[in-house]
Amino acid sequence: MRLLRIFAVTTAVAAASPGADVTESRVIAEAADGTNWLVGGRTFDEQHFSPLKQVNDKNVARLGLAWSTDIESAMGLATEPIVVDGVIYVSAPQSRVYAVDALSGKVKWRFDPKVRLDRMRNSWAAHSNRGLAVWQGRVYVGTGDCRLVAIDAASGEKAWDSQVCEGTQTGITGAPHVGAGKVIIGYNGSDTGVRGSLVAFDAATGKEAWRFWTVPGDPSKGFESKALEMAAKTWSGDKWWEVGGGDVWDPITYDPATGLVIFGTAGAEPEILFGDKADKKVSGDRLFSGCVIAVKADTGEYVWHYQTSAPDYHTENMHILTADIVFGGQKRHVAMTAPKNGFFYVLDAKSGELLEAKPVAKVTWATSVDLKTGRAVEIPAPAGGRRGISGGHNWWPMSYSPLTGLVYLPLHDVKTHPLAAGEFPEEGKLLAWDPVGQSARWSVTEPISTNSGVLSTAGNLVFQGEGTGEFSAYAADSGRKLWSVKTGSAIHSVPVSFGVKGEQYILVPVGWGSASRLFARASSMATPESKRGLARLLAFKLGGATPFPSIAVRIPPVPRPPDQTYSKETIELGAKLYQKHICFDCHAPEADGSGAFTEDGAIPDLRYLPADSHKNWYATVLAGSHQKNGMPGFGNPPGFPIVVRKMTQQEADAIHAYIIEQSWNAYNAEHAKAGQ
Repeated sequence: MRLLRIFAVTTAVAAASPGADVTESRVIAEAADGTNWLVGGRTFDEQHFSPLKQVNDKNVARLGLAWSTDIESAMGLATEPIVVDGVIYVSAPQSRVYAVDALSGKVKWRFDPKVRLDRMRNSWAAHSNRGLAVWQGRVYVGTGDCRLVAIDAASGEKAWDSQVCEGTQTGITGAPHVGAGKVIIGYNGSDTGVRGSLVAFDAATGKEAWRFWTVPGDPSKGFESKALEMAAKTWSGDKWWEVGGGDVWDPITYDPATGLVIFGTAGAEPEILFGDKADKKVSGDRLFSGCVIAVKADTGEYVWHYQTSAPDYHTENMHILTADIVFGGQKRHVAMTAPKNGFFYVLDAKSGELLEAKPVAKVTWATSVDLKTGRAVEIPAPAGGRRGISGGHNWWPMSYSPLTGLVYLPLHDVKTHPLAAGEFPEEGKLLAWDPVGQSARWSVTEPISTNSGVLSTAGNLVFQGEGTGEFSAYAADSGRKLWSVKTGSAIHSVPVSFGVKGEQYILVPVGWGSASRLFARASSMATPESKRGLARLLAFKLGGATPFPSIAVRIPPVPRPPDQTYSKETIELGAKLYQKHICFDCHAPEADGSGAFTEDGAIPDLRYLPADSHKNWYATVLAGSHQKNGMPGFGNPPGFPIVVRKMTQQEADAIHAYIIEQSWNAYNAEHAKAGQ
């Protein structure tokens, strides 16, 4: 059997170099095997495709649970596992790392980097971690307080850690990537004025090898490179450098075929800045924000860029995969990406030349992209208002199957039917896109807009999890659903496949753990039941007969809120201040949160505050009584990069009035539903 032959090769490699010895040559040599999932995306091309086909469209109905392992976490998982020589390495909230036996699911070791939570940006960044890397016997993870930590893969002991950025400003939620003997990582912060950069560290020592700043800093201090000097000419406005932007919080792809690191940056959109910088205005193309950028992996030297943002519409760039395809009648080595803006782009990986750009979701900000200029043909925003929402692609990885030639995209798209009162305007979609024919082959509509990453396999299968907790397999060529299981937990992670002892496994981390849970309404990402489900690893194989773990979930009732004694005007002011002081950053827009009051490492849903928390409102919100747990005291400002000005008692009262109002809305809705 093919799997048995693969295991013989893998065992020999492991015997010669024990302890997760992942190297560049090994990743390339094992690209056709599929036994391991050595790097993010399985191979350097980030295709998220497994060549294993023991599980296929003819027998997938026989998939059963091989094992499940609960992960100790108050929040769920939003991660991509790495599998090396029978060991699974997976990250969890607060940047904790687990090594798990791939055959049994038994935890081998657990590492806690002890992330600081007492600085505001660390607090929210620490609550989600989207993955790790394994390289030459070490495991690498980024932390919420902006460190890169190296862990011995055999023992679980720390080898070294290095500071990636200023820990008082922001943190890391994305996975590090490896290649060319380096660990490459970025960080968050574009929406709060942090200046972005991509940083490479020597994998052995942790010494910084190079840093590519993505947007220019204060011109009076000079520029770090000729590329930034050029970029500065595309910015204008009063003290434009204070806007920051261009952070590299997720999409990083090492391409050994070109020797490049191809990565995506977030935008620099002052209209969405809050706090003390809410009213700042800048203009211009604002390079290199909202771009796909290529630099030399050895030195970090700029090679090319392509900007997906437009002057009036800044976007975040997401997962980038590379592939060899026949495009325009000739073989091309391309980089393919789908940002948040609703378009799908095909670029020449060596030069950055734009080959194609087509919408894959409803787009309201542009009609098309001009292939000659590379610029979007923008639709002007209506006078005195904003454009309607556009669909698009967030961080969850897409997958490319070289067998079907299709890219499988997890999208959020605009609903086309009339909306009920309070209904979220977007839904999820799994779209099969033909990058050569530049058209959709098939699509599946999903009820919730936030779902998992995608895995495709040589068995003509596509796997994806949903925010509802359902994990499904579809036929890769037709989109027909062939198998599904209800896990009881929202799924926002990345499924992978591997082999152990001649059997193919499908592994999916579950639990409501998306970093987006901090920025969007909870009801748009999970059901009341699935957002309360446990964080687990679930491994499936053909004929798996392990009983499925309990999925009974208790949905706590909304406590009776205090009487609303504030005026309508005060409540409305509180809604604005809830935005101004970034409360939604952790507690979700409209306080539509986790559905429970928790102080055990999760983020409390403010609608569920107990009576004591209402009584202690000033101590918590102004004085910082819970700062060690991640809740800053706004009476003593959390400082750069969000709010310098102190919150007054009157402002705290207004926000409290707004929370009481939202609590009553939830309480009344719950009781009205119970009375039906």
